[in-house]
Amino acid sequence: MRTLLQVSFLALTAGALAACTAPRKAPDAMNSAQTTAPASALPAPDRLSALSCPQGTQHIAPTRIQIMAEPVALSDRAGQGRLPPGVRFAGGWALTSDHAGFGGLSGLEHLEDGSLLAITDMGAFVRIGMQDGAPDGTGAFSYMLGPGGSQLSGKRDGDSEGLAVKHGLAFVSFERRHRIAAFDLDKCGAAARAAPVADLPDQIDDTEIRENSGAEALSAGEGLLAGYEQLVEGRSPLVNLSAEAPVISLREAIKPGFGGPLVGMTNRITLGDAATAGSVVYSLRRDYNPVFGNRLSVEAEYTDAGGSSRRGLFRLAAPMTVDNFEGITVETLADATHRLWLVSDDNFSGRQRTLLYAFDLVGEAH
Repeated sequence: MRTLLQVSFLALTAGALAACTAPRKAPDAMNSAQTTAPASALPAPDRLSALSCPQGTQHIAPTRIQIMAEPVALSDRAGQGRLPPGVRFAGGWALTSDHAGFGGLSGLEHLEDGSLLAITDMGAFVRIGMQDGAPDGTGAFSYMLGPGGSQLSGKRDGDSEGLAVKHGLAFVSFERRHRIAAFDLDKCGAAARAAPVADLPDQIDDTEIRENSGAEALSAGEGLLAGYEQLVEGRSPLVNLSAEAPVISLREAIKPGFGGPLVGMTNRITLGDAATAGSVVYSLRRDYNPVFGNRLSVEAEYTDAGGSSRRGLFRLAAPMTVDNFEGITVETLADATHRLWLVSDDNFSGRQRTLLYAFDLVGEAH
C-alpha cells in the first residue's frame, strides 16, 4: 500500500440521501437515472488514518496461514471453455486453508507487492501470497475491529462485501448495516480499527434495500463508487461519493446476457498517458437460478474527454467451471496488459469452492 495523500472525500449520510431531488436524465452513455444529494465534509485520509490507528496503537502482524492452491481448468469439457477474442484464461485455482476463518471471500484487491487482499463476509481480511502469477501457498488473516477496537461481531456488523485500496487505506463496504469504513492496515496491521467513512442508503426510489443485498461492489477513483447487489426496477443502484456531490444512479444492463446483480468493481485505472485522460472500471455481475446455476459477466466502462461508454467483455457459465464469484480486481502487467482477478465466495459451505481465476485482456478486449 502507498503512503497517505492529502485528499478529501465528501460525506454521504442516510438522512441526506433520503432527501434526494427528483431523478433527472443522465447522459445516454451512462444509461442511468441520477439524483443528487447534499453532503458534508469527511475527514481527509490522514484523519481517517488517525481514527483507524489512534496514537499509541502498536502494529500487530496478522496471523500467518497456509493457503493451498489446486489448479483448476476453466472447463473440463473440450471446446467448452472458449472465451471471446482478446480474452485469455491465465490460470485458475481452488483455494483451501486449515484456518477456520478462511472462506466467504468477497471483495478483492491487487496490491503493489503482488499479493492479493480479500475480505470475508464474516468481517476479516485475507492476504493471498503470490509468486510468478500464481498463489504461492502463503497467506495472512486478521479479523476486522470496530471503531472502539473490539472485534466486529456477527453478520449485522461484520458482513463486509466490497473492497477498494487507495491512499494507503483499505475502504470496505458492508451490508445489513449499510456503510463504508476505512482501515489503515499498513500502519497498524491487525490492530487497525474501522474509521467511519459514510452511511449508505437503505432505501432508493421508494424501494427498501434488503439487508443482504447492499453495497457488494466498491471502486476508488477521484472518490468512491458503491454498487448495490439489489436491483431497483431492474437497474443497479450506484452511490457515487466524488469530489463534487454524491450522486445516486440507476444503471441499466448493457444488453441481454450482461445483466444481473452487480457484485464487484475494480478501481478506476488510467489508460495511456496523462494527455489522453482515458480510464476504465471493470465490473462483475452475477445471475443465479437453480436450473442454470451461476452465470457471470464482466463489463468495462470507459471514460475519456468525450464521455463514458460501456460494453460487455466476456461471460462465464456452465459447462465452464463456475461458482459464486463476487470479487474482482485488476493488475497491470509489465507489457501494459490488464489482468483481471476473480474470486468466488464459498459461503462457508462444503458444496461450494473458493475459486481464484485470472483473465488477460489483449487485442480486441483491451
